[in-house]
Amino acid sequence: MKYRYFFLAIASIIAINSVAQLRYPVVGRYKNKPAQGMAIWEHKAYLMSHEGRCRVYNLKTQKVEREFMLASADTTNHVNNACFGKERVNDSDMPVIYISECHGRFRCFVENIGRSKSSLVQTIELRKENGKPKGVLDWIVDVEERYIYTIWRDAKDLKDKGIARNTISKYRLPKLNEGKKVVIQIKDSLESYDVFFPNVLQGAKIRNGKLYITTGYQETNSARKDAKRAIQVVDLKKKKLIKTIDLTYITMNEPEDIDFYEDKCLLYCGQNGGIYEVVY
Repeated sequence: MKYRYFFLAIASIIAINSVAQLRYPVVGRYKNKPAQGMAIWEHKAYLMSHEGRCRVYNLKTQKVEREFMLASADTTNHVNNACFGKERVNDSDMPVIYISECHGRFRCFVENIGRSKSSLVQTIELRKENGKPKGVLDWIVDVEERYIYTIWRDAKDLKDKGIARNTISKYRLPKLNEGKKVVIQIKDSLESYDVFFPNVLQGAKIRNGKLYITTGYQETNSARKDAKRAIQVVDLKKKKLIKTIDLTYITMNEPEDIDFYEDKCLLYCGQNGGIYEVVY
């Protein structure tokens, strides 16, 4: 009987270790600014820091090739999420990237990343009926279906009930030729619904009809009700939360953002950093 429990314990350890592996040992906090969004194009991960610094990390050589400031760089630009779209500017080598401000006016900055710098080509803003900006934490592009999604959060019940309402809304994706400034009204949403979980929102991506939302804080904030580290998976057709991928044993650092590379789910972390492969 003792041997049975021994082998069960070993199996459980193997299972935990097989859930995620540190693939790329890149630092998170950089030049005294915390890590934020991550977007992958081809073999390069674009690693964002608070206020708008971007490092280009080659996933093949495991080296930072260069760094630059986003054209939208500012003290209010938290860069909570970053994701590539479909359209390109002229003969650009890659599509434009969508940056979630998360603070200030909660805008989405659309930028064209060049060889030495980034240029701002469009700014998208969501406004309420009274004309004031809506507090969008994440803007996420559905490249396959050509839509853009927003997430905002109502955490008024977090303290007493330990839950928060996270509103997901779907809008048409503005084209670049619509101008440098595009205003979307809340009433323009094609659909809107709520999913409930307490975890604080980090970055998010859409893949194969599923919205993957990175959530939670680093272990030093584990006493908070919104701190649990996890990836929330929302089925965009069923409009509901279908899975929660626990990140508790993957890293003690803050999970900042995810993206997909060669059919692998990669998780970018803050503090000491690291890009992990998550198997779910």
